[in-house]
Amino acid sequence: MRARVLVGVLILAASGGCSTMKEALKTTPDRIDRPALDVPDLFLREDGRSHTGTACLATLLDPRDKSTVQLVRTIPVQGDYSVNGRYGATATELLRIDCATGRPVGLVRTE
Repeated sequence: MRARVLVGVLILAASGGCSTMKEALKTTPDRIDRPALDVPDLFLREDGRSHTGTACLATLLDPRDKSTVQLVRTIPVQGDYSVNGRYGATATELLRIDCATGRPVGLVRTE
């Protein structure tokens, strides 16, 4: 009886792990769905200074028009930001930005 329960628990855990891996594969540093349009060369901190370090900031500034983008999720050294339809993004896309440099990388899906 114990063996059956243990096998059941292991199967459940393994199948959950597969699901987690599938989710992780959807959002990876090298997965860019398409280029963004009319983006600045780099985004700045809210105070207008260049960002240094690898941490993704909650809000970044487009230095051209002082509009802001909001962090939605992070992956290693990159952040996906809500841009409210700017830069050619649809309602189901986010702008990926390299957090170490502030440079835009491209558009990715929200899912």
